[in-house]
Amino acid sequence: MLNKRMGQSLVGPWNWLRVQLFRLWTAVFILVVYGYLWLNKPEYLTWWKRTIDYLIESSCAKLPYPWGDRIESTLGNFGIWVQLSLAILSFRAALGLALLVLWARSRR
Repeated sequence: MLNKRMGQSLVGPWNWLRVQLFRLWTAVFILVVYGYLWLNKPEYLTWWKRTIDYLIESSCAKLPYPWGDRIESTLGNFGIWVQLSLAILSFRAALGLALLVLWARSRR
């Protein structure tokens, strides 16, 4: 009885640790990729920056007058952080889709 309760009490912290480690390694992976691209292929980083800037500008242009300009300038000032966050989220989404496809194929 005691062992069963102890095992159940470790489930919550173990899941929390798993999530945090997943977040950590995906963020570190993107930072390593950014470093590699900065040294070897800076044109990809230029493309990524221009794409993010275009997305911010086009999205904010759809908002009414004072708000679109305010949000655009705020997000533009956070530049590199927005780029890194979107890169991490895109990587996690692609990784999740790849894992779902692999899982679906293994269940056949």
